[in-house]
Amino acid sequence: MSTAAPYLRPRVHACTGLSALLLGVLPSPWHLVMAVGGVFLGWVVFPLSGIDARLRRPGESFLGGLRTYPVAVLGLVLLLPRAEAAAAWGVLAFGDGAASIYGRAIPAPAIFRHPKATWIGSGAYVLVGAAAAWALGAGVASLGGQTGWVDTGAAPALGACLAAALGAAIVDLVPLPPDDNLPAAAVAGGLLHLLRIMT
Repeated sequence: MSTAAPYLRPRVHACTGLSALLLGVLPSPWHLVMAVGGVFLGWVVFPLSGIDARLRRPGESFLGGLRTYPVAVLGLVLLLPRAEAAAAWGVLAFGDGAASIYGRAIPAPAIFRHPKATWIGSGAYVLVGAAAAWALGAGVASLGGQTGWVDTGAAPALGACLAAALGAAIVDLVPLPPDDNLPAAAVAGGLLHLLRIMT
């Protein structure tokens, strides 16, 4: 892996997270086509083009984060209202990416002797993930309201976004196979949905 790769991967994560804004303008079923297209990119195009080799971590299996990330996004888009799906996608794309970047760049104590997580990295996960979730959820809801042809559902409140990011950051500490993307997305999306129906 090149020296740029440790920072390239979270940047790619974040850039793809901006695609969540398309959930506010794409009519059905094109939002699903977009999500399926992401799976096709991750499972077929990246491996065949060589991009996969630049992004893969040392020793990472074929079913690592490069494959589970688009599958997690597809699950969010299939199961949640669009604004909630965008918010949970924001946690995954920006929170996880921020944890990786800040965790490497700023020396900090490990969380309870965790092999990879630091207090700075996990703190960045929560703060950046919550901010991105709130911004993307609000952005998708606003775009849907302006177009009039997309039912996005209501934008999640900032408190719900903070809870979703915190839940995903906690799950990120647990080594769950094959990768943390699927459980983190499930927890973030599940908390956003649960908090909405409880209020």
